Amino acid sequence: MDIQYFITFREVSRCQSLTRAAERLGYAQSTVSIQIQTLEKHYNQKLFDRTSKKFKLTESGLQLLQFADSIVNAYFNAEDHFTKEPKTNLAIGAIEALATYFLPPYEAYKRKFMDRSISFFPSCELDLIRKIKQNELDMGLILSPHLSDPEMRTIQIREEKLVIVCPPDHPLSGEKNINMSELQNSSFILTEKDCGYRAALERLLEDHDISYQIVSEMGSIECVKQCVMYGMGLAFIPLIVVQEQIAKNQLSFFTLQDNLLPSFYTQIILHKNKRVSSSLQEFIDMLSHRVNQAVSA
Repeated sequence: MDIQYFITFREVSRCQSLTRAAERLGYAQSTVSIQIQTLEKHYNQKLFDRTSKKFKLTESGLQLLQFADSIVNAYFNAEDHFTKEPKTNLAIGAIEALATYFLPPYEAYKRKFMDRSISFFPSCELDLIRKIKQNELDMGLILSPHLSDPEMRTIQIREEKLVIVCPPDHPLSGEKNINMSELQNSSFILTEKDCGYRAALERLLEDHDISYQIVSEMGSIECVKQCVMYGMGLAFIPLIVVQEQIAKNQLSFFTLQDNLLPSFYTQIILHKNKRVSSSLQEFIDMLSHRVNQAVSA
């Protein structure tokens, strides 16, 4: 039995969902379903109760999970023991909007891997994808609609809320689901041209024949926020990056009508043929935990 089947089984057990497990594993949902069916056929046991929305383990499934944990843990322990990883630098790329807020579980990582170095490289999404394909980066962190690229493996972590940031005294401050016409003749502080959510906003403005002025284009989210604080214009950025300023009443925001924009997700991307070392997997797990902590905060 292929070890991947047990890895998949454990992930479905944790997520209680084929869809969520497939996203985390970087597989098609049909692949995950076939692997679970193969295990059930092999052991002649029903492993999940499929009568509810969630995939709940049956008694046989709970028993197999104990074996699966032992099998998978033993497999990775053997990999670590016999496959000595070169003590090379771990290269992590991220778009600037996410780098400051999610990347550095640095101290925790260094405590566990004291003999490894790690470097962070902020860049735009297209550049990160190019560098991963050319093996210049070990992994990337992007914010975009679900990335579908045959050369890439994607781990979708969570959906990010994008908002229009404004000064607290702006007439639209705090409004929800505003009509696009409310943005007529607005001034904007835009992120860099290769930014995916900037492109989505500009397409939306053009589709609705909204006239607008670009006051400035900046690669730094911190500079964008400062310009909005000074009253120079509006900005379209992830809510997560302005929560501190909103709490201090330095900035406010409003939202567009639902379904005008595609959903944007924080995603980890790797080359499809990338061997995920134990140190890289540990960093991915730490990062996923950090991002999801931000959701519940």
